[in-house]
Amino acid sequence: MALSEKLIRILRSNTILSELELNDLTERQGWDIVYALKPKAEPKIEICFTGFSPTEKSVLTKLAEENNFHIAKSITVNLNFLCCGENAGPSKMKKAEEQNVISLSAEEFRNLIETGEIPQNTYR
Repeated sequence: MALSEKLIRILRSNTILSELELNDLTERQGWDIVYALKPKAEPKIEICFTGFSPTEKSVLTKLAEENNFHIAKSITVNLNFLCCGENAGPSKMKKAEEQNVISLSAEEFRNLIETGEIPQNTYR
């Protein structure tokens, strides 16, 4: 079965496959090659900020975004860090601890950004 015109155009422009190699491909094999060409996005480190004033949370969020963190609004399955301010809610902290999420203060978060070091005492 011949490859679709769209697939042939994509393969010709993005690979060095010869016409003979293109003719030997199935549609499925061709699309597998196309999807393998796309660089996989590196998963981002996920952090949630809680218990901060709106201004302080905004500053911390901006710092996290500048350092390629994904900002979560709640405790999610993929959450890596919970950064807690003085008014952090106990239920959010408990849920994070149950999921083995690392809890940080704002100072510890800034230190993590600067040094890459995760504090030893990870739960409050």
